[in-house]
Amino acid sequence: MDRRVLARAAEAMAAGERAVLVTLVAVAGPAPRLPGARMLVYPDGRTEGTIGGGSLEAHAIDRGRGLLGTGGTALETVDLTDRGLKCGRGTATLFYEVLAPEAELVIVGAGHGGRALARLAHEVAAFAVTVYDGRAATREELAPGLEVVPLPGYRDLPQMGERAYAVICTDSHATDLEVARGILRRDPGPAYLGMLGSKTKSAEIRAQLEADGFPAERVTSIHCPVGLPLGGRSPGLVALSILAEVVAFHHGHLADARARLKERKP
Repeated sequence: MDRRVLARAAEAMAAGERAVLVTLVAVAGPAPRLPGARMLVYPDGRTEGTIGGGSLEAHAIDRGRGLLGTGGTALETVDLTDRGLKCGRGTATLFYEVLAPEAELVIVGAGHGGRALARLAHEVAAFAVTVYDGRAATREELAPGLEVVPLPGYRDLPQMGERAYAVICTDSHATDLEVARGILRRDPGPAYLGMLGSKTKSAEIRAQLEADGFPAERVTSIHCPVGLPLGGRSPGLVALSILAEVVAFHHGHLADARARLKERKP
C-alpha cells in the first residue's frame, strides 16, 4: 500500500487541489508492479508515486488528465504488449478516481431560515455545511458537528471557490446587499449564489449591484428569490425549497426541475 500517495491525496483535497488517483487493481501475467500500486496525477502532468513507469504510466497520466475535465471514475484493462512493454502477454487493470474538493454549502446568516437550512442540509449530508452569523459573539452548536461561526458585521468574508454554494439570509435587506457586494468582489466566487427575498427585493438588489459597477452577467446569475417554488412559508419549508434548488444545481438538473414544476401546476 502506497501510504505516502494516499496521504498526499488527502492533502491535495484539503488544499482544494484537483487530481486523479490511479490504482493498479489487478495484473495477469508479468507486470511491472503488483496490485495496490498507486499514482497521483495532477492537471499539469506532475505525479506522485508510480504504477510501474514506462509507456503504461505515460498512458495512465494522459488518461487521468483527460478525466479531470469530466470527473467521476474509470476502470480499464491495458494490454502491456500493446503498450510496447516486453512482459510477455501480461495485462494491467487500472482504476481512475478523480479527487475534487468536497462541495460546501455556505450559509451567511443564522436567523430562523438559515438555521433550518443548515440543519436540513447537515441532516441529509447533502454537502459540507458552514454557517456564518454577524451577530454571534461565540460559536454556537446547531447540531453535533455543526456550529455557527461568528463573523462580526459579516466583514472579512472567507474566500469561496468553485465548489461552494452560498446562500445569503441575514436579518436585513441592507445587510444582504453588503454581503452580496463582498461575495461578488471575489474572483473566483462561489459556483452558486442565492438570496432570500421577494421579486421586488430581487429587482432592487440587482439594480443597485449594477449601479455599483458589477458585470451584468454576475448580477443576473444571483438566484433571488432563492429556492424552487414548492409552496409553504415556514422556515422549514423555505429551507427545503432552497436545498432542493441547490441540489438540482449541483447535479446539473436545475432547468429540468423548474420545467417539471411548471408543467405540473394545477
